Amino acid sequence: QAEVSEEISSVPGIGPRAKELLAKEVEGDQAITTTYQLIGKFLTLKGQGMTPAEHCNAMWHWLKLRGVSSHRAGIVLCLAEKVNLFMPGVWVPPTSEVADEKADS
Repeated sequence: QAEVSEEISSVPGIGPRAKELLAKEVEGDQAITTTYQLIGKFLTLKGQGMTPAEHCNAMWHWLKLRGVSSHRAGIVLCLAEKVNLFMPGVWVPPTSEVADEKADS
């Protein structure tokens, strides 16, 4: 349970290119330059009644819209796991039963 570092590149999957892309302001969206801002963005995408999967998908798509083309799933997973430590229930890790059900379908 490591502390949250302000440095955005401390988030696994955020390399130099992703850091550069997120630091640019785009129409309707502010620049994201710190881990705290990235966590804030993750939380703002949690709509009322959203399932954890829908929430993570929303963040994945937001990263895609910002031009982040690699490690999106890993970035989202790291954010979800970290946020869940201080806000339990925001994200529910998949259980082996769910994984087994998906494998059977």
